[in-house]
Amino acid sequence: MSATEPSDSTAEEEKIDDPADLITASLIGGRQTAADFMNAVRLFVTSGFALVYLYGYFGLRDPGFVETAPHLLIYWGLALLLWVFGKRSKVILGTSRFAVPLIDIPVVTLIQMTNIAGNDSPDASAVYTLALFVFLTAMSSFSLRARHLIPTTVVGMAALVMVYRAAQLSTVSLITGPLLLLMTALMMSWLPRRQNALIREAAIRESRRNRLARYFSPGVAELIEDRDDPGEGESCEISVLFCDIRGFTSLSENLDASEVVQLLNDFHGHMVDEIFRFGGTLDKYLGDGLLAWFNAPVPQTDHALRAVRCALAMVERLEVLNAERETDGKPPLKIGIGLHAGAAVVGNIGAAHRREFTAIGDTVNVASRLQTLTKEHHCDILLSEAVVQRMREAEPDLPGLTLSPVGSAEVRGRKEPVTLFVPQTAGKA
Repeated sequence: MSATEPSDSTAEEEKIDDPADLITASLIGGRQTAADFMNAVRLFVTSGFALVYLYGYFGLRDPGFVETAPHLLIYWGLALLLWVFGKRSKVILGTSRFAVPLIDIPVVTLIQMTNIAGNDSPDASAVYTLALFVFLTAMSSFSLRARHLIPTTVVGMAALVMVYRAAQLSTVSLITGPLLLLMTALMMSWLPRRQNALIREAAIRESRRNRLARYFSPGVAELIEDRDDPGEGESCEISVLFCDIRGFTSLSENLDASEVVQLLNDFHGHMVDEIFRFGGTLDKYLGDGLLAWFNAPVPQTDHALRAVRCALAMVERLEVLNAERETDGKPPLKIGIGLHAGAAVVGNIGAAHRREFTAIGDTVNVASRLQTLTKEHHCDILLSEAVVQRMREAEPDLPGLTLSPVGSAEVRGRKEPVTLFVPQTAGKA
């Protein structure tokens, strides 16, 4: 991506950054979704059976459906209540995950016991019961909690023994039926563990993505997401952009706290949009100012050109913001932007419990100093000769730009004075 073709940016959203909190929130959300799915499946299945029973009684005129119809009607009503109130209450939705051992298996057992009592083929009903319990055990695994399979399996095995005894099945069946149900539960216990692992992995990735979004444009964040964290620390060449609101202290004296916060949020929102649009990295907010840089952690051969075009875009964006402020009867904002290019150390710096991805070095200090000099030179942007050199290395003709030399300045910590330039968009006075 070239500096003349900035990437799209999206509005910054408030996100959960702590991995533990994000994992917890993701697991809760996943379990609620699973519980809602289980309630929907229960209602769908019972509705299907209800239709079959209606057809059997009214269509086939089979009296065998009459005895179990009341039990099925109660089951369908409970399924409907769980589905409806689960949609309205997270508490009911959360407790509905226990419905398999407390509602499904007991009601199915009652229906099957009734069938066996009035059925000429109790063996078939008993085998059918095992199939139903296997299905319910599988459905219970969707709760995303492996331990929920324990009560489901215990209740299911006990109920299956009752049904088999009522059907007078052999001792072998009394052993193999519950054993098959137990093996099904053991096999299905892998599913919630695997689903939880996937949710945790996705939450960690999202946490990392949210962390990256603090500093990088969406495009840059996507590029480095699958790489190691860009925090080991490295020395590299960067173009530093230092921006500050002029006269902010006197301006804020006439504002209350909420107005100051709103002003800064509006200002930073506009400025950071431009930084991210040109692929820059946001280092930090500095009260009424901000620090950003280009060419790290993702290399950019035209980093100096990006930085200058970004600064010009920030000035133009400020004009839009000031037009809005003028409409609201508010005074305009003025900014100064300093740009310098050179070597710096980039990495996660700070205490173990609180670190910042930042850049340190003389290059940052010079950019800060140039920003303060913009007021003396009555301009919005000042850039050093080092920036100009690197721009010409990327694009010798500097299309669309004009540079006006404005002399040089002594910068603390540097032996030689820094030659200064004021950039402008070509054709703009």
